[in-house]
Amino acid sequence: MARDKHSTKRRGSDAKDTQPSRRIPVRMAPADDPAETVERLLSRRQLIVEDGDVVIAREGAGIARSASSLASLSGPSSSQYRLVVRGQQDGIRRIYATYERAVIDGEALAAERRVRLFYAEEASFALLKDYRPPVRG
Repeated sequence: MARDKHSTKRRGSDAKDTQPSRRIPVRMAPADDPAETVERLLSRRQLIVEDGDVVIAREGAGIARSASSLASLSGPSSSQYRLVVRGQQDGIRRIYATYERAVIDGEALAAERRVRLFYAEEASFALLKDYRPPVRG
């Protein structure tokens, strides 16, 4: 039996050689705490801010909150950042002119309290850091 020189099948090959090799996926344990991993995958609407969590909220700086200058009326609207601990009415409430300073103090506070740090703008929340101790099962 003569073979055509343009034939795709090689001489001496069997069925194993023509099929692509299939690798079975290997399950690996996550490097971080699984609860933290799931929390990062949730959409912003599903994040639940609990009492004790630290929140940095972006707010528009109004006339009452700005310096005693009327220049802010004609200039572009500026923002300020309020640092609060959720669930504490008379707790820590600080106002910052810059985001960077609010985050620095927010991280320090969240790390000290071992809670999460969130950023809030209007109705959406973003998880910045999670300082809760890992849950071991």
